[in-house]
Amino acid sequence: MLEPAVREERTGWRDQSISQRHRLWGFNCPAVDLDFLVVEYNVGKPVAIIEYKHHGAKYPDWQHPTYRALISLANVARLPFMVVFYHNVDWWFRVVPVNGHAKKYYEHWQGMTESEFVASLYRMRRVVLTNEIADKLHNVKPPGD
Repeated sequence: MLEPAVREERTGWRDQSISQRHRLWGFNCPAVDLDFLVVEYNVGKPVAIIEYKHHGAKYPDWQHPTYRALISLANVARLPFMVVFYHNVDWWFRVVPVNGHAKKYYEHWQGMTESEFVASLYRMRRVVLTNEIADKLHNVKPPGD
């Protein structure tokens, strides 16, 4: 079992209630409610915006206002923005680079092992993935790759 390298969720307060409540605020107060949106960062500076989606999730509609807002945010910040589909048993990944900054790092629908994907996140940060961490990662390619 992979031991956590970062802190576990400590408070347990995150829930669906704020998402549901926000919907009562009306049509003219839209917000982004995504699967698992993260800002990858290094030494307090953002390096990428990633939305992680389960491998069975629907492919995004880039014209939807949610994605247009995220693309705009990433472009203004000059950050790579990608959607990453993952398999949570074999731990493989498919990367969809959304903006030009992400296309410098990834090809469209690029299949990667967990080891390859994590190494790419380290490269983005300009640091090297240690063997201690690399040895804990899976090396299964997505089907068809």
